[in-house]
Amino acid sequence: MSVVLRKKESELKGRSARFHKVPAQLLLSIHPDPSLLQQFVPMETQDVAIQSVPKMSQHEVNTETIDFACAGMNHTEGGWPKDVSLTEDDQKIRYKKKIEKDDYYIHAMLQLGAKIEHCIRQNNAIDIYEMYFENEESPMVEEPEPIKTVNVIRDPHAGQRMVTSLSFAPEGGHKIAASYSSSKFMGLKEGIPKESYVWDINTSSHPELELVGPAWIQCLQYNIKDNNVIAAGVSNGQVAWWDVRQGSRPVESTGLEVSHTQMVTALTWMAHKTRTELFSVSTDGQVLWWDTRKLSQPTDSLVLDPLREDPPNHGRALSATCLEYEATMPTKLMVATEQGQVVACNRRARSPPDRISMIYNAHIAPIYSIQRNPFFLKNFMTVGDWTIKLWAEDFKESPVLWTKPASSQMRSGCWSASRSSVLFTARLDGALDAWDFLTSWSKPASTCQVVDEGLEVVVMHEGGRLLASGSQLGTVSLLHVPPRLVQPSDRHEKAAFTAILERETRRERVLEARHKEQRLRDRVKIGAGRGGGGALGGPGVDVEEDAEPSVDPIKEAEEEYFRQVAELQAQIEQEDAAAASVAVEVTHPPEDAGSNPPAGEASNSMQAESDEGLTTHTDVEEPKSYSSNGSAER
Repeated sequence: MSVVLRKKESELKGRSARFHKVPAQLLLSIHPDPSLLQQFVPMETQDVAIQSVPKMSQHEVNTETIDFACAGMNHTEGGWPKDVSLTEDDQKIRYKKKIEKDDYYIHAMLQLGAKIEHCIRQNNAIDIYEMYFENEESPMVEEPEPIKTVNVIRDPHAGQRMVTSLSFAPEGGHKIAASYSSSKFMGLKEGIPKESYVWDINTSSHPELELVGPAWIQCLQYNIKDNNVIAAGVSNGQVAWWDVRQGSRPVESTGLEVSHTQMVTALTWMAHKTRTELFSVSTDGQVLWWDTRKLSQPTDSLVLDPLREDPPNHGRALSATCLEYEATMPTKLMVATEQGQVVACNRRARSPPDRISMIYNAHIAPIYSIQRNPFFLKNFMTVGDWTIKLWAEDFKESPVLWTKPASSQMRSGCWSASRSSVLFTARLDGALDAWDFLTSWSKPASTCQVVDEGLEVVVMHEGGRLLASGSQLGTVSLLHVPPRLVQPSDRHEKAAFTAILERETRRERVLEARHKEQRLRDRVKIGAGRGGGGALGGPGVDVEEDAEPSVDPIKEAEEEYFRQVAELQAQIEQEDAAAASVAVEVTHPPEDAGSNPPAGEASNSMQAESDEGLTTHTDVEEPKSYSSNGSAER
């Protein structure tokens, strides 16, 4: 109970406050009312968390790229009097001694000494490089580092052309060559610029070199042994090469009469001592080999005829879209086509039909990328339609691994240069996916939205830490790959991925052997139904003629295949022999034996005979006994 006294300040001045002890008085007493308890409504307790610090949010922004320029400066020694020669050391030494004896010099040094001593003591007292809280663990869970864009290089004629090919300079170079054209049908029209460029990856303001070809450059590649030489395929079918030290014009190009009849889609340099040989593919279905020392005629040619006829049919040739060449296998190459097939070729085959060794039915749409795994050369990946497929070179029936169809069409792909299980793909919605097959092949390990338009090509720098992607509006984006996608997780990663590939390859072989066995059984049943139980090679069906020819037989599947054939043949021969030896004789009882057998039993026996289809009789009589009703019992 509190009492408040209010008086004016003038009444209290000069008077001392006197307090008296007063006993407590009861002013109001409210007794409990039970009827009010029924009106009381209990409510559940609720917990509310209140944070005493302000909420913070984190944002990342890509700032504009700063262009750096390199400038040189020639520094010469100066500051000496005119009467002192810079080339005479004796004159400079005498002049230094003269200055050191001057009183002004001594006074200036004493003043500077105090300042320098203060800075030295300050530096010794405070360690400016000390790391605070170095050993403490962070309470926040760190998210995986994403793929980041480090530089954006835009086409000077933006919006008119797309980036169709990219090539990094070899031996860890800092230059990248980009070709600007169009891969769409009738996408090239008069008025569209034909220049392509060589860029410095650290500078995006202006190109290092401009490449001007006889037409739009569709694909290009640096020479793997000489970073000053670039070869390119042109939209009109020609092949040209440049020396960056000689300017923007090509050193030499092929003639139209000996070149491809359609657009050159891919080319690559060969691993040869002369460093002058290359080959190109085109949508006209030809593979042409060239030597830059003499481009008047191709050194060799190959037509991608799927029927392997001699001479080949040019009208039936498959349209090539990209190729794969490994320097350690100089005679082999793989060509991907618009029809979704992969053609494996061997240049050193004896006859032209044998130069096409194998054909893989890979995709239902054009294949845009094909590349061998740099760590496992017998395995290669194809990117087409909406999926990635991983193949074994010696097994063409089906891929050993494949991904789920993506939400957008895939346009390009490449393996990581530092990890065997990581690859990158570019999609038509502008996103770049990073896949790690050791963790999952159902979803990508990381996704980065690079641009708003579609991506057309993606390539990997040989160091493994830098990616380059080209868009359909002519933008080249340089991307930094996080360490988790560059450095192996442990030293057993390569062995683990090898085990996955071997396991899946073995599984696909077993499934294919079972499918062959099932198809054989179906053919045998059809032949038995048509020819009345004919065995293999009998009149019912010729299994060898109907069977599909095996181009690349697998040893294990072949043994299983012939074992099943032998078992089925033996089983059918036993059934035929049993059917030929069984005889059924219908005999009538003697006249004094009573009445005939009941009609029901006779009909049942005749029905059994007709069901079995046995019409052969014999004269040999078996002993029979007759019951009282006249039925014969054997």
